[in-house]
Amino acid sequence: MTAVASFVYRAGERAEELPLTDEQFKHTDGEFAWIGIADPTVEEMTRLKAMFNLHPLAVEDALNGKQVPKVEVYGDQLFVIIKTAHLEGDKIAYGETCIFVGRHYIASVRQGSAKSHKELREQVEQSPKLLDHGPDYVLHGVIDFVVDGYLPMVETLEDKVLEMEKHMLISYLERQQIRRLFRMRRQVIKFQRILGPMGEVVGKLANLELPCIDDNAKAYFPTFLITSAGSNS
Repeated sequence: MTAVASFVYRAGERAEELPLTDEQFKHTDGEFAWIGIADPTVEEMTRLKAMFNLHPLAVEDALNGKQVPKVEVYGDQLFVIIKTAHLEGDKIAYGETCIFVGRHYIASVRQGSAKSHKELREQVEQSPKLLDHGPDYVLHGVIDFVVDGYLPMVETLEDKVLEMEKHMLISYLERQQIRRLFRMRRQVIKFQRILGPMGEVVGKLANLELPCIDDNAKAYFPTFLITSAGSNS
C-alpha cells in the first residue's frame, strides 16, 4: 500500500487515522478527510473511489498519468490536476498531482513527484483556525506547496546557464559544453510553457464559481501564476 497519510480532521485538528476501505466515508458536521497517496495502485484508487463516490473519468485520469493541468467539475465534486517539477542533474523532471475535492474530503494523488507532502501537512496543521475552513484551504496549501518549489529550481538551472555563458566569454567552450548549454536553455523554455496551463488552473480556482470553493478561500490561491500565464499569451 502506498497511502502516505490518511486522517480525519475535526474543528481544525487531526482527530484519527482513516484507513482506505471499500466503504463510503461517513462524516459528521465540522469534520473532513484528508488523504494523500503517492504512485497509487489500482486497488488503492478503487477504494478511494468507493469511499468518496469519485467520478470514474477523474479516477481514470489519476491512474493514467501524463495529464495536463486542468480543473474539472463533476456534479458537486472538483477535480484538479497540477504539474510538479524537480531537477535531475541538468534536466527538469515532471510529475503531477491529481486532487479530488468534496465538501467533506480532499484526496491528493501524486505521480512521479519527488517531494513528499509530509512537510506541507505539518505546516497546515499548525494553523487550526484556517484548517477548520475545510478542504478548500487544504487545496490552496497543496497548490502553493508545489508552486513554491518552481522558483528555486529554475534559479538553479539559470545560474548554471549564466555560469557557462560567463565562461564562454573568457574562453572557448568545447562542443560537449555547448550542447549542454543549449539543452539547459531548452529546459527553461519548456518549463515556461507549463506556467501557462498552471496559471489557467489557478485563475479558475480564484475567479470562477466552483463547488467546494468558498469565496473566502479564493484569495489564498497564488495569483502570481496568473500574471505569468498572461504574459505568455
